[in-house]
Amino acid sequence: MPLRFLVYFLKKAVEHLRVNPFLTLVTLSTITISLVILGLFGLVYLSFQQVLQRWGDEFRVTVYLSDTVSQNEADSMRSELGRWPEVQEVTYTSKAQAMAWFRTQLQEYAGILEGLRENPLPASLEIKLRAGGAGSGTVDQLVSRLRQRPGVADIHYGQTWLARLKVFMDVVKLVGIAVGGLLLLATVVVVSNTVKLTFYARQEELEIMRLVGATDFFIKAPFLIEGLLHGVSGGALAAGTLVLLSHLFLSHLHIPLRLALAPDAIVSPPLIGGFLGLGVALGLVGSSISLRRFLRP
Repeated sequence: MPLRFLVYFLKKAVEHLRVNPFLTLVTLSTITISLVILGLFGLVYLSFQQVLQRWGDEFRVTVYLSDTVSQNEADSMRSELGRWPEVQEVTYTSKAQAMAWFRTQLQEYAGILEGLRENPLPASLEIKLRAGGAGSGTVDQLVSRLRQRPGVADIHYGQTWLARLKVFMDVVKLVGIAVGGLLLLATVVVVSNTVKLTFYARQEELEIMRLVGATDFFIKAPFLIEGLLHGVSGGALAAGTLVLLSHLFLSHLHIPLRLALAPDAIVSPPLIGGFLGLGVALGLVGSSISLRRFLRP
């Protein structure tokens, strides 16, 4: 396509935007708000995924042993568990070591333990999973296998918190998909109606162009570029808004969470590029829907 045609199409598209500032503002705002809301759901989901991943790298399963388990049996169990593919490290804590640690936690109140005739604390094996191995399915399978072993009195791994987090993430994902789908559909309708109104305002001029031999593509191109400009602008504004909101949100978090949720890792260049691409797609699809109806033979 000759360069002069591209320049002509671009000038016409900019002229459409300038002649209808209110419609342009409404369309741009709709695309931006829709993408921001969709992005917020995505950021919440990605943020918790990131926290879960970081937490998973330090995830521990504590296996409490019954008093009938001897030192040799505990060592044998430790060696066997260490060979499991999902296990990175197994640390054994004896009853005496557990009591010594408990005393240090009580500090000046440690004297209350002097009256104990025997050590009530159990020996334990602390299992550290490999990186990425803290998914609820992996942990549940591991715990199920551990419960079947003789000598295991109890197992602790924060199962309640893990289950609640999984449910919360599933809800956020489903709500995000539902709300996002409705918002994207509404955005396509708004873009389509904007192009439709612009087309109505220039209908006589466009009919004359068809009579003098202008092709459908020559007529449609400025409107498609108009939709593309709407999409690019809305996507860029949405991405900028999300970057700003993520930094403002993280600045109010406590330091450990702030370190866990690095803004550059959440609002990444691929994610920003995805918003620009989604904005372009919304603009082009909305424009195409209107033009297909008006330019039927």
